[in-house]
Amino acid sequence: MPLVASRIEEIHRSFSGQGLMRTFAASLDELDEGRSVISMPLSDRVTQQHGFFHGGTVGALADTACGYAALSMVPAGKAGLTAEYKINLISPADGDRLIAVGQVLKPGRMLMVCQGDVYVEKNGQRKKCAVALMTLFVMEGLTSI
Repeated sequence: MPLVASRIEEIHRSFSGQGLMRTFAASLDELDEGRSVISMPLSDRVTQQHGFFHGGTVGALADTACGYAALSMVPAGKAGLTAEYKINLISPADGDRLIAVGQVLKPGRMLMVCQGDVYVEKNGQRKKCAVALMTLFVMEGLTSI
């Protein structure tokens, strides 16, 4: 079921309010019910000692993509917080751009399970560099947007 325009606008406002995503110069490129795509360019603020994207950056982007995929399915009046996530860094994130695809695997009333696949792009070629599994806790009384 596609998202209504007002919900898409709310989620984009929420994304814009994240200081970390602004620091990363990240953008919310795609959003649909249960799925989001976030990308960011390489900069010296997000690298490790070899010049690759830092693993913490990769994890943060995966967590955020999963979070917004889940938020697209959270009922009005509720919000979500990450309860936990696990990430496997399967290849060095050596490239010009990082792309995280978040997908809801199991929606629930209190817990949602999501998968985040992270790709690094170099010279127009994409390579998967990480896979994350994230659990989001659905909460009442917390403003999500």
